[in-house]
Amino acid sequence: MIQSSRASFIVSSSETDPEAISNLLGLEPTRVMNAGTPRESGRVSDHHTWSIDTGEVDNTSDDQTGTGAVRTLLELIQPALGRVSHLSPDCEPRIQWSAYSDSVQGGFVMPADLAAAIGEFGVDVYGTVYLDDIEDVHAHASLR
Repeated sequence: MIQSSRASFIVSSSETDPEAISNLLGLEPTRVMNAGTPRESGRVSDHHTWSIDTGEVDNTSDDQTGTGAVRTLLELIQPALGRVSHLSPDCEPRIQWSAYSDSVQGGFVMPADLAAAIGEFGVDVYGTVYLDDIEDVHAHASLR
């Protein structure tokens, strides 16, 4: 079951300067990586990356869906509603959602109201579920 998650609103651009993205959206990013900057892998980024990140958000007793970080993110980016579609054509906005499971399954529920709220921004969601312990996954798979 999903125990916690994190989410980011990311805008990648080949030409548009991150400051221009901030000005258009009316938001301050939590992280910016300019084109030409070396990544952790050592590769040099060929595009700008502008993002707002939630950090890790634990499930609450009221919300066990595993999507708490997405709700938190939508609150953070609410001032940009209606502005995302005005980004320059070289900009690619998206939501990146990562969830952390305490087992070999990573099931989650995307409530209809949350899906509708994401749809208002007109961006795709890229999701990944991380399993607790890969050794447990292999052990569980061998039992089948």
